Amino acid sequence: MKEYLLKINENNDLSFDEMKSAIQMVMTGQIDQSEIELFLLGLNKKGISEDEITAAASVMKEKSLNFDIGDGSHIDTCGTGGTGIHTFNCSTASSFVAAAGGAKITKHGNKAISSKSGSADFLIEVGADINHDREKLITIFNQIGFVFLFAPLHHQAMKHVMPARQKIAQKTIFNLLGPHTNPCNAKRQVIGVYDMSLLKTFAQVSKNLDMEHVLIVHGDDGLDEITITSETTIAELKDHKITEYKISPKQFGISLASFEKIYANSPQQSLMMVKEAFEGEKSAVQDMIAMNSGAALYIARIVESINDGVELAFELMNNGMASNKLAEYVRVSNNI
Repeated sequence: MKEYLLKINENNDLSFDEMKSAIQMVMTGQIDQSEIELFLLGLNKKGISEDEITAAASVMKEKSLNFDIGDGSHIDTCGTGGTGIHTFNCSTASSFVAAAGGAKITKHGNKAISSKSGSADFLIEVGADINHDREKLITIFNQIGFVFLFAPLHHQAMKHVMPARQKIAQKTIFNLLGPHTNPCNAKRQVIGVYDMSLLKTFAQVSKNLDMEHVLIVHGDDGLDEITITSETTIAELKDHKITEYKISPKQFGISLASFEKIYANSPQQSLMMVKEAFEGEKSAVQDMIAMNSGAALYIARIVESINDGVELAFELMNNGMASNKLAEYVRVSNNI
């Protein structure tokens, strides 16, 4: 590890093989916490390369409790977090809307690290049981078409990293790995990133990891979601090709809104906002869920375009199907 630390501190990227070796040591407890801290902080200072993310993700996938599920058409909606902007749980809400529309969802997530409410916090608040073994998860998925993969249960090697991450208390490479390490190996994803510079990097990492169809999204306002306050830049990986473009709420007939309309300071507030949207209340929250759900329905091949997906998403919220899907998940998760 000392050799790798020296190279990083000299502002040089590690090769794919060097990074694999370093992450193997980190995730097997071969080095102490002080060295892990130096390693993570050194990467932050240097900047993290495409090969480093790909190598680290490949090790993390090898060490996670992977399992096959469904027919391989399932999708994930998992962002990096780390924006420092506290909004309601948009990607989680959007995944239920997409599921109501027929998409198969394996939602990978965790409790809040940099936000006020992580996906796990939101689901616990709504009353779901998220602590399930593999057999129960498969049963839930087969019944509902949605399952939540609580990261700590599937990435147990992360226990070697958590003390250092908690002490550092800032974004590290591990914020970048969650979206690339779905335990059910989802090949289609909407991935939000906290920095515009990560768009092309994440698209290329997704290509390196043999993903099928991925939308990497970053709001021009800094959000790791398709945003409602400004335009969103998207890098799309499809048919092994990467294209980049912008979308705006206006092109979907949606008005721009302020941050205040989508801010949430707790899981309780987030849930209240989502419930109102799912009950058909027209708001910036409902608009933002529709845009993100539209993207999810598009990559799930339920619709032909994001625009068609947005239209369907509004319908699924206004007719109660999204609300029913969320309630069904809570019920089954507790009774399985």
